[in-house]
Amino acid sequence: MKITYPRPNNEAARAMAVMELDLDYTELSDMFKDLARLAARIAGTEISLVNLIDTYTQWTIANHGLAIEQMAREDSVCTYTITTPESFEIKMLSKDERFQDKFYVSGDPYLNYYFGIPLKTSHGLNLGALCVMDKQPKDISPEKIELLKIVANEIANRLLSLKTLQDLRNQVKAAKQAKQKVAHDIRGPLGGIINLAQLLATEGKTYQIDEVIDFVQMIYKAGHSLLDLSTEILHNEDRNAQQKSDTLTLLQFKEKLIRLYEPQALNKQIQLSVQIADNADQFQFPKNKLLQIAGNLIT
Repeated sequence: MKITYPRPNNEAARAMAVMELDLDYTELSDMFKDLARLAARIAGTEISLVNLIDTYTQWTIANHGLAIEQMAREDSVCTYTITTPESFEIKMLSKDERFQDKFYVSGDPYLNYYFGIPLKTSHGLNLGALCVMDKQPKDISPEKIELLKIVANEIANRLLSLKTLQDLRNQVKAAKQAKQKVAHDIRGPLGGIINLAQLLATEGKTYQIDEVIDFVQMIYKAGHSLLDLSTEILHNEDRNAQQKSDTLTLLQFKEKLIRLYEPQALNKQIQLSVQIADNADQFQFPKNKLLQIAGNLIT
């Protein structure tokens, strides 16, 4: 009988929060590997993993003692952890029907113990889990569990700080682009206003009062239109600021997909291949969310 895995009651909001992190999982190891190592030392286990879990895949963004990048969510123990508010422990994976046939339990590295703590946002959304694992059964004391919770909180804070930092970078970039666009778009109209004003200043005495009033009205209307143009440009740039991110070429995208999903394909005895056009390096697009979307389609 096939055993299905549980999902949190807030799964839709939780999965959206993971996607909105908008991070490249393959570039996070250096920032979190120290915390993974610390967790293993605290628990006295061989292995510690920092995992994010999207709709279909568990992404290991940092590891200690086990080189792994991702696995199908259905194979993950951490997918059970994110359904709990505090922690999730399995003393003997080999005796639990939910996990005894998993490849890492029935085969190398023959893991038998698991303890996980959810990585929780301030809104109560579990982005993933910090877990420690070992071949031998363990008994983690309440004091050590509290220390592991502190580590998990630090991981969650770092993830959210990364998102905030990326948002700020995007806003700064958008502001610079808006400044350049405003300068470009207003140069022509502003030049016309200046020329008209200069004409009035040098030859105004030769014009009738009605003509002068017409010139002033033209300056007023042009200035008002210029102000509207600047406001519109700034509004559009601010609205689009959050949509801007780093880019990938199709060739880089292909390489990332193969590196990320080939282990899962091999585990399922499936051959993974990605075909792209010959001029792949000419096309660029935002990388992070597309990687997750393509990953969901692949799995």
